[in-house]
Amino acid sequence: MILKRSSSALREKRNRKNSVLPKKPVRNKMTIGNRHIIILILATLFAIGFSACSTTKSVPENDRLYTGANIKWDGRKPRDYGTLTAAMNSQIRPNPNRKFAGLPFRLWFYNLGKKPKGKGLNYLLREKWGEPPVLLSSAKPDYTANVLEQYLVDNGFFQAEVTSEIKNKGKKKASITYTAVPNRRYRIKSVTYVTDSSDLGKAVARAYSNSTLKLNRPFRLDSVKAERARIHARLKEQGYYYFTPDHLLVEVDSTNNGMVDLFVTIKESTPAPARRPYRMKNITLYPDYSLENDSAIRRGTPFMYNGIRIIDSTKKFRPSVFDRSIFLKPDSLYRLSEHEVTLRRLTDLGTFKFVKGQFRPVRGDSTRLNASFFLTPYPRRSLSVELRGTSKSNNFVGSEIRLTARNRNWLHAANLLELSVSGGMEWQVGGNSPTVQTGGNSYNFKTEVAVTIPRFWQPLFNLNVRTPYVPRTRISLSYELFSRSQLYNLNAYTFQFQYIWRKTQHLEHKWSPIAITYVLPTKTTPGYDSILLNDPSQRAAIEKQFILGGNYNVTYNTQADNRVHSVYLNGDLDYSGNLAGLFVPKNSSGSKDILGSTFAQFIRLSADARHYWKLTRKMTWINRLYAGYGIPYGNSSTLPFVKQYFIGGSSSLRGFRARTLGPGSFRDTVSRFLANEAGDVKLEYNSELRAKLTGIFNGAVFIDAGNIWLANEVPEKPGSEFKTSSFLSQIAVDAGVGLRVDASILVVRLDLAFPLRKPWLPANERWVIQDIKFGDPDWRKENLILNIAIGYPF
Repeated sequence: MILKRSSSALREKRNRKNSVLPKKPVRNKMTIGNRHIIILILATLFAIGFSACSTTKSVPENDRLYTGANIKWDGRKPRDYGTLTAAMNSQIRPNPNRKFAGLPFRLWFYNLGKKPKGKGLNYLLREKWGEPPVLLSSAKPDYTANVLEQYLVDNGFFQAEVTSEIKNKGKKKASITYTAVPNRRYRIKSVTYVTDSSDLGKAVARAYSNSTLKLNRPFRLDSVKAERARIHARLKEQGYYYFTPDHLLVEVDSTNNGMVDLFVTIKESTPAPARRPYRMKNITLYPDYSLENDSAIRRGTPFMYNGIRIIDSTKKFRPSVFDRSIFLKPDSLYRLSEHEVTLRRLTDLGTFKFVKGQFRPVRGDSTRLNASFFLTPYPRRSLSVELRGTSKSNNFVGSEIRLTARNRNWLHAANLLELSVSGGMEWQVGGNSPTVQTGGNSYNFKTEVAVTIPRFWQPLFNLNVRTPYVPRTRISLSYELFSRSQLYNLNAYTFQFQYIWRKTQHLEHKWSPIAITYVLPTKTTPGYDSILLNDPSQRAAIEKQFILGGNYNVTYNTQADNRVHSVYLNGDLDYSGNLAGLFVPKNSSGSKDILGSTFAQFIRLSADARHYWKLTRKMTWINRLYAGYGIPYGNSSTLPFVKQYFIGGSSSLRGFRARTLGPGSFRDTVSRFLANEAGDVKLEYNSELRAKLTGIFNGAVFIDAGNIWLANEVPEKPGSEFKTSSFLSQIAVDAGVGLRVDASILVVRLDLAFPLRKPWLPANERWVIQDIKFGDPDWRKENLILNIAIGYPF
């Protein structure tokens, strides 16, 4: 018997052998080449700077280049002077010319150009790439000093002084130094609510608890504003509809010992309507409102339903739709929270384009309010065609056309009925290898019918949850054909019954108590059949079977808030065959089946945690940790194909080709036909630093680590089983750089990556950093992977 090593294994061995030789001609060439490149870059930068003469080339004769400002503290610094300094710096105007790596490239480009006469090179240098010099004459030192001084006064430094001084640098440059003398900082000695015996006075007095004004804390104007807003919100919950924060006055009485007494009072000018609480009288809805028929609609005949007046002459909507959305009730006290929940619920129904609320006092009754809600619906029926680019983590990109027919008011109950048909083709554009085939182009076809009901729907009872967001029930039935031209055709029939609800803006739950999928492979190629004969784990994953179970998914996402620190947390639980396994008996072969097909039995837990840190206005650092663990049991020795994990590719470990890594330390050196490695366990970590370069171009550097494993031992795949004692030593690592073209509606991403650690190599040879040879074409062909994708990886 003759054993042959794969070309990749021989190449890796040769690379390792070369790494220990005392003489390395290839690497020496690379070193010399790198030096030449560095010298060339430095020479180019020097030429740009020299040709621009200086940063002051375009500065007028009687002016100077403004290089920035700094704040200096004179006397005893406050404890939080760092925070105060940062806040004061943010208020200084103007900002000096922008720099990159400490160099004013944009100003240099501006100086290189001349006044443009058209859209040629001078136009690019001055209008697109460059920026004009920021002049000292545009700075207003005295005005800025007053702004900074007022900021200190607003933060308790009532006797603060700020002065400015212009400091010239050479003949044409200048900066400004602001000197802050804070003096004593005043603290809160007492807070007194000066009220009378009126209902409003008593309500304000009761609002003392949970005050934002804390004794012995430094005085801050922001805290005073927050206290007024808090009292206002509390009064709004007690019926005071017309009361505003401006009706409150906070007087400050300072003493010589550095303390202040605060007096919260109601302004004497507060009008009578703001001094009384209101109760609701009539709640009127106009579900088919438009400006064109405003007068006719208002004169319509109201229909009463559970105390709500509905004027809908066309009877477009069932009254029960609004009963679950209106939280303000006749004769009840006006409350701001019920007002806001009502507006959000009506908007969140997804049926209305515009929602407007209007409150007016009742004629002849100074303590009552009438509420009117004007609702402008979307067109009931719509037809849309979408042509979109697609990108998957296995380096496949393609196009898909989707036709969707919608009825936004199905059965007149604000139900959303969707009928969709889609089809597309995908092909691999990055990460190709001559030693690994991808299985050909992919084709997919899908049709789905789904209805979304704007409430929790149960056959036996209805539950109305008091949240600002409309809970939903989604019922869907779909068929999907997925074809890999050189491998197989896979059919999937799915029925899903799902509840969707939000507790807050950031927290969303999805629970599918019923999720049934029937997987039916109808065609496999002879080449793929030969692979399945030698791979029982793949054979078990792609066989005909039912998935009878459910799913629970929870997501917490704060990215939309534009915070410095934001997070995305997702947890997912999949389960199948749990109940069916209790009642279905085993057949003659020892397995359990339904209608002649076995059903999968497994539990799968997945977690995805991401942290987004905005280091600067143009730079963000993202860290992501993904962990998944599937436990097949009973009928199943591995997870079904549609539930398995795989790793590698454009949204995973970008230095490894999709589906070629793992499981564990296993490496298939025999088959060159199929890249389809999958597992029951997955662990992945990604760290990426993103930076905005210029215009629509963004850059990134990243590092990825992780692997997949099988839950049970497979003799044909040694080293593939997940073991707590060895999984860390089987982690793969890669690194790379990326370029992203962000055109808002479409993001095209190019990531160039290479492996740093290969888990299939012998234990003491897995780190391959010493083998990196960018100048070696064989190394580049085997290790350097270009991933082309649409959208960000995470």
